Amino acid sequence: MEGADGPKWLQVPSIDQDEIPAPEPGQTYHDLGSLYPDAPVPQSKYELVIRRAVLHDLSGMERLLNWVSEGEMAIVEFRSLLDRELEFETTVEKLSSFIEGDMGGSLVQLGENRILLLPPGVIGVAGLESETFHQGA
Repeated sequence: MEGADGPKWLQVPSIDQDEIPAPEPGQTYHDLGSLYPDAPVPQSKYELVIRRAVLHDLSGMERLLNWVSEGEMAIVEFRSLLDRELEFETTVEKLSSFIEGDMGGSLVQLGENRILLLPPGVIGVAGLESETFHQGA
């Protein structure tokens, strides 16, 4: 079988081969896991990425909705929106419509100025503030 000894290369006429160095056997390997140990990437399919954000206005909504649609959870502070009632109500309505209505996720209020955005399959449980958590549990 031809090419079984190494990687198969795609020949693209617009790319000059002299510009791209070919990998050599024994070339230094860059372990991205050690270079970026805290990258926001789940280690397994059962792990969840938790994002933090401060929402100053509606322009940040797209990023929040993208995170939740990618299966990530977000803790969002919206203190600066509380004084602007119409903008605050619009924000909560858009979040609720997309996350709860379209995706089947949920919103959980955390105190007076934060909200937890949960993707589908993740459930917020009320009343845990009085529970005692043990390391072995």
